[in-house]
Amino acid sequence: MNHIQELVTELGYDTSNEELTQTPSRSYSYFKKYTKKTDQDFSDFCLSNNIKSTYSKKTKNIKISLQNISVHSICQHHLLPFYGHAYISYVSNGHTLGLSKFKRLIDYVSSEFTTQEHLTQNIASHIMAILPVKSLYITLECTHSCMIVRGVKDINSYTTTETHFHEDKDDVSHSL
Repeated sequence: MNHIQELVTELGYDTSNEELTQTPSRSYSYFKKYTKKTDQDFSDFCLSNNIKSTYSKKTKNIKISLQNISVHSICQHHLLPFYGHAYISYVSNGHTLGLSKFKRLIDYVSSEFTTQEHLTQNIASHIMAILPVKSLYITLECTHSCMIVRGVKDINSYTTTETHFHEDKDDVSHSL
């Protein structure tokens, strides 16, 4: 917290100013809350959140899609937020996952400094760790604060990253 106060002071602001006295504390709390660095082991996280797949012959070969799942994280390059939506589609081999569990998984994976590319890949890897599928498609569409407040200052752009997996391939592959 002292480093944040030093930074604000070094930038020429008086941290004894009534409106800035709590700024270092608020900034520290923000980073601490939103970047937990996945402090819980993934298997423990799944166990404590009842995240497990279930099997039913009726869902075999069914395509299941979830859209507009909110996602947010902190870019490891600039320590600024990026946010947007995740789209998940998979073809079931009979296993399914409760729909709310996908959001929980996204929140778990995005709770650390990362890049959108790495986050996309990480979401896919974590889903595949608990949900056997025939194929899986993950797309993230995110707005990056660094594009808005620094550099080109473009408020209209967003970045799309995609990854997909097919059971006949060895690992997740990227397509951008």
